[in-house]
Amino acid sequence: MPQVIIPSDIPPLDGSIRSQAYAFIDKLRKDDTTPGLHIEPMAQAADPRARTGRVNQFWRAVLIKLTGSHEEPHYVYLGTFPHDDAIAYARSVVFQRNPRTSAAEVIRVDFGGVPKRTTEPLTRPVREDDSPTISPILQQHGVTFEDLVDLGLSAQVAHDALHAANQDGLLNVAVAVSGFQSEALLLLGTGQTVEQVRTSLKVEPVTGGTEHDTDDDLIGALDHPVARMQFTYLQDDEELRAAIEDENFARWRTFLHPEQKEHVSARTRGAFRLSGGAGTGKTVVLVHRARAMHRKNPDARIVLCTFNRTLANLLKSNLLLLDKTVRLARQPGDPGVYVGTVDSIARSVIIRASDRELDLQRAVAELLGRPRSDVARPTPDSVWEAALGDAGHDLPASLRTAEFFTAEYGAVVIPARITTREAYLHVRRHGRGVALARAQRNGVWDVIEAYRSAASALGTLDYDEKAMVAAMALDTAFGTRGRRVTDHVLVDEAQDLNPARLVLVRALVASGPDDVFLAEDSQQRIYAPRTVLSRHGLQVTGRSRRLLLNYRTTAQNLDYAVSILAGHEIVDLEDSVIDGTGIRSARSGPPPATIGCGSLEAAYETAARTLQEWLADGTPAETIAVLVRTGNDGTALSRALARQDIPNQYYGADTTPGAGRICVLTMHRSKGMEFRNVIVFGATTSAAKSFDHLPEGDRPDVLQRERSLLYVATTRARDRVALVWHGARSELLPEHRPARTPESAPAEVVAIAMSTREAVAREMHDGMGHSLIQIALQASMLEALAAEHPELREIAAMIRSSAKRAGDELRDILTALESGADGVIHVSFDDLTQLLMNLKNQGVRITSSVSISDGQTADLTLTRACYRLVQESLTNAMKHAPDLPIDIVLRGNPTTGVTIVVRNALSTSALPSLWNSGTGLAGMTDRATNLGGSLAAGPIGAQFVVDIRLPWIAAR
Repeated sequence: MPQVIIPSDIPPLDGSIRSQAYAFIDKLRKDDTTPGLHIEPMAQAADPRARTGRVNQFWRAVLIKLTGSHEEPHYVYLGTFPHDDAIAYARSVVFQRNPRTSAAEVIRVDFGGVPKRTTEPLTRPVREDDSPTISPILQQHGVTFEDLVDLGLSAQVAHDALHAANQDGLLNVAVAVSGFQSEALLLLGTGQTVEQVRTSLKVEPVTGGTEHDTDDDLIGALDHPVARMQFTYLQDDEELRAAIEDENFARWRTFLHPEQKEHVSARTRGAFRLSGGAGTGKTVVLVHRARAMHRKNPDARIVLCTFNRTLANLLKSNLLLLDKTVRLARQPGDPGVYVGTVDSIARSVIIRASDRELDLQRAVAELLGRPRSDVARPTPDSVWEAALGDAGHDLPASLRTAEFFTAEYGAVVIPARITTREAYLHVRRHGRGVALARAQRNGVWDVIEAYRSAASALGTLDYDEKAMVAAMALDTAFGTRGRRVTDHVLVDEAQDLNPARLVLVRALVASGPDDVFLAEDSQQRIYAPRTVLSRHGLQVTGRSRRLLLNYRTTAQNLDYAVSILAGHEIVDLEDSVIDGTGIRSARSGPPPATIGCGSLEAAYETAARTLQEWLADGTPAETIAVLVRTGNDGTALSRALARQDIPNQYYGADTTPGAGRICVLTMHRSKGMEFRNVIVFGATTSAAKSFDHLPEGDRPDVLQRERSLLYVATTRARDRVALVWHGARSELLPEHRPARTPESAPAEVVAIAMSTREAVAREMHDGMGHSLIQIALQASMLEALAAEHPELREIAAMIRSSAKRAGDELRDILTALESGADGVIHVSFDDLTQLLMNLKNQGVRITSSVSISDGQTADLTLTRACYRLVQESLTNAMKHAPDLPIDIVLRGNPTTGVTIVVRNALSTSALPSLWNSGTGLAGMTDRATNLGGSLAAGPIGAQFVVDIRLPWIAAR
């Protein structure tokens, strides 16, 4: 069967063609000679390996065919495009080994058929009136253009990166490219040197050059670590469906990046700690490491565990998503991989104590000071309240709470194995913020004794006691028989394990190579009080690493989330302050939306409207979540959404998320999960945990956990985050920063904006706009229901797509109506792309790279200016350098604005006339400066370069 390889950055497909693209690739994987595929070579192609295949009469797939000495061919699938676009694209791509990295790559060439490989350093044109500025970030670190090109970056990317003023600018360059180039820039942005990046990504030049590469050379280059960042071999139907239909969302959960890969197979000499912020891939590392250990030794006893059942279920599903053949163990200690909570492991050890010849009674007596006949049943939470009713009456009110005693008992009494009053009076209370005088300690011990007496009468143990009893019994058995329960233990979300559970983790496996692997992020500590690993037998000094690159959360969402924690010192599991610098995201997107409402009903309406818009855009319902503070908030919101006909499900402890339904769940339960879009609902001052009843010393830690909870909630999304509340906004959220609007608008213009034009526009939006959203939403629901009927599903997808386009056009009209732009021709970024395509079809030798994020949010004044500036630059280039190549790069997003760089080769005779004539540069400069931007132009070597920077102007 042919092998099909798919890049990670293939263009997304509209729902109307996805099923047919899936069917095409599925047939190709099974037999590339199947009638109807029409795999055809390209005439006048830059690469003779380029092919197209027929998806239907209008759409064609672009492929690279590699044969070599293999029995079956390899096809690199580059995407599905309209017929003419596919032909043009197939003619302009080259599949090759990067001579400087040895990895496979796809590059675009100009229409002269020569790959773009410039070695001359490029610098931004400088006008005489330019004022001195701070050196760009990479230049500050001594990185040169030659360094970047020698590392394997294209000349264009190297130029843009070298002139990025700061980390945000460098990020803008990184997210506009993919694979190795993006990874290298992100690593350089964290402060690594070029040589460190080269070593980290295993980059080395090709020996002997690449001029005579065979298909076998190229197939081998696909296995290079750098190539693996961009190319994936399709193994089964589910992988194919995820790549085509789910836009890589499911694959993200098990996708491994090079920075993570080294931790999957690395052999450790003892307990190891892997830390990193949200979205850095710690869980992915654990899942891959569990599978790697299982493959290496199928009889190995492996435990993959975490704090709660929701996370444990996710770990299990992700492990099976990665490899269905993994042997799942029924009990910890059985061959295979056992996936569960630490509490389930403690329960299993206790229930099967006799099978393992464990002396539970001895462990109970040593821990509690008295034997217990029945220890399997859990102690009810109400027992602390009963104990407080019987004892400790002289304690201050702030100490007479079940919350205080639960923390004190779990953090001090259980780990110290205290059985007497005298021992408690003298114990060091590590990690407890509340100081206790001797009299208060006596009062606290009275309550603890009452608690233990009540639990003894019931014949129960609480979860901390069970974990410690199990650990003590296992340690005793190891001392006498030298045997442990498991061979390897991997722990996710270790920061939320309290001392007793950490002691149990240590007791499960003998100390030695690859024994305990802990993944944690103390910035996400929302359950347990702070503790230190070394106090509980887990020595990780010298065996700790931190992941810095966030692969899930967009830079905008990450910056917002990190700002919640800004200015508040967070200490990790090694008792060190976390250094938050250097953490960057590999993705870009829109900034979080923050929406305050006057009433709860208004907040419900806002949430419903936001969800309807996301669904209408084709976002699958099951990839959307609404996060609330409490279960009661969740059930109420779920009912409110149901009344709006929005498919949703409240996700409780034992609920399995349903396909086609939005997940409503608490912020706590969302820990470890990820979604495409997220609404954080009800982030108000009143919704946060009350601190008034807490002892003064406990308040800072509880407040920090509240901050971390909001950090967790806002980092659950891959793409979009909206925060919706009513009443007083939570003081823990960053200050609200409204979207930028032109500051120079006079008061008269503002008054006109509230006139009849705006009223008419609002009526059209509320009427026609709502109807179009409903059409798109209903078509999306029909599309999901028609999964087994491809023709009906395609029709529904076309309706949804048409409704969305109509809605976009309506918004454009309304924008013009509100702004008073009568008679002004509307042009969008799509029109600009079409302009370039038309010129290419006319034979103009253009190489273009256009990357716009959220272009639909841009104001018409910005899109018109970009269109005219590009049009004028091309006119100048074609006039003064006819038939010579033109290179254009246009990148933009709401955070960093728009960058346009146009280069054209010039003959010697053309240089003076262009430089002296003006050629419209004055008008272009005025157009750019009128929008608050800049334009610099001039000759650089044998090229003329126009460099334009514009601020983003959002549509009103």
